[in-house]
Amino acid sequence: MMEYSWLLPAVLCGLIALVGNVVLGQQVLERQIIFIDLAVAQVAALGAVLSHYWLSQYPLFTGSFLGEMVGPWVMSLLLCSLIAVMEKRYQQHLESMIGCLFVVSASLAILLVSKDPHGADFIQGILNGQLLWAVWDNVWPLALITAAMLMLVWLKPEFMKGSGFYLIFAILMPITVKLMGIYLEFALLVIPALCAATLKGTRFFVASICIGVVGILSGIAVSARYDLPSGASVVITLFIAGLLFHFLIQPLSHRVSVCSDAGNGSKT
Repeated sequence: MMEYSWLLPAVLCGLIALVGNVVLGQQVLERQIIFIDLAVAQVAALGAVLSHYWLSQYPLFTGSFLGEMVGPWVMSLLLCSLIAVMEKRYQQHLESMIGCLFVVSASLAILLVSKDPHGADFIQGILNGQLLWAVWDNVWPLALITAAMLMLVWLKPEFMKGSGFYLIFAILMPITVKLMGIYLEFALLVIPALCAATLKGTRFFVASICIGVVGILSGIAVSARYDLPSGASVVITLFIAGLLFHFLIQPLSHRVSVCSDAGNGSKT
């Protein structure tokens, strides 16, 4: 088992990101703004491009966590502020407008790296992420920010119901996109929450977390065993785990619950 200990940071990053995404995913489904994650993730990627090609020339932003994240955070905060305003004024066309912002930011990122011989590799890394190669220095910032978000949601649950949701989203998304990539980040946000959407309260969170844990662990194992891209591997296993839960485990648990209730009713 010790030979696989190098995977522990990747596993922890994936599980920590899952917890944050389940909390945010429930809000995304309730607000019906599925594209927001793709848009914010892509804008964070655009910010990463700006940090890599522009801010990195300044000593303050060279080789530091701040230097890598200031661009993504600034761009994400600007986009989420814009979406918060649009939600109040253009609710009918909000999803379409968010989709437009996604494709424009993606095109800008491609244009900015087009002159770099290694630009295609940079974009590929943003899309697929580097989860498999996560180190302990990646775990602590993600854990601290996620813990702060959970504490805020626990102490002030009404904060997530208003515009505060966008602030949390803008702060958490860039750091998870950096590790997970755009594809996996979107999958973590949507797939567990969507497959468990018919459940409520604690049952929703337990089911979402279980789907995510199975998908993440099996995806990382497949990626490490067969030397496949980690982001794409976890997306596929997460999707399979979600399908199995929705079509097999959930109906079975429902039947068991109905039979149990019927048995209790006959005794009374």
